[in-house]
Amino acid sequence: MSCHRGKIILLLFVLSLLCIVISGGMAAADTVDELIKKLQTGDQETRMKAVKEMAGLKDEKIIDPLADSIFMKGEDWYIKIRAIRILGEIDSPRVQEVLLTVFNDPFLNNECPAIKWNTTIALGRKYHKGTRVVDALLSALDENNLLLREGLIQSLGKIGDAKAVPYLLPKLNDKSFAIKFSTIKALENIGDPQAIPSLKKISDTDGDPFISREAGSAINNIRLSNSGQGG
Repeated sequence: MSCHRGKIILLLFVLSLLCIVISGGMAAADTVDELIKKLQTGDQETRMKAVKEMAGLKDEKIIDPLADSIFMKGEDWYIKIRAIRILGEIDSPRVQEVLLTVFNDPFLNNECPAIKWNTTIALGRKYHKGTRVVDALLSALDENNLLLREGLIQSLGKIGDAKAVPYLLPKLNDKSFAIKFSTIKALENIGDPQAIPSLKKISDTDGDPFISREAGSAINNIRLSNSGQGG
């Protein structure tokens, strides 16, 4: 009798857990829909709060509403930038299309230089390896804006596509410490051995001891990451 009662209690416990999971899933879906409605309202403070609360969401339903916010004329730049950074966390061809459009939009980027920098950072994800994102970032490597060039190099390193290596190697000789350091770290993250000779030259000849050490460390890590390959 006690065994039978125990089974009933266990069954009720499992059913209650299922109810919690199901209701939680429904609540999450409702929350996404509600946030989208708030993002589309006419009140700026409500839109700002909605875009803050969307941080971390990866539901594809939010892609187009966020894109609309980015391209909306007169929208607050804070909302646009937050929308860009949220989209960057979603692995989707649609997101790639939206962010590349933003990246190449002269109106958006001339009105607010921070837009292109934030879009550059948002595009720096491994799932863009082998895509036209790499080409877009490479095409902008000679931008005059130092912070943007640094962000481009960092994002290329995070993507990890070896196609970027020949374009990054000349940046090792840049006068800017930030560009030189970011390039070393990007080459290290990509891990392609073709970068080793150029890094070795920096390690041996650069006048900055920190840069020299970082180049040497990058060489070691590239060799280590490739030591198990080819066999």
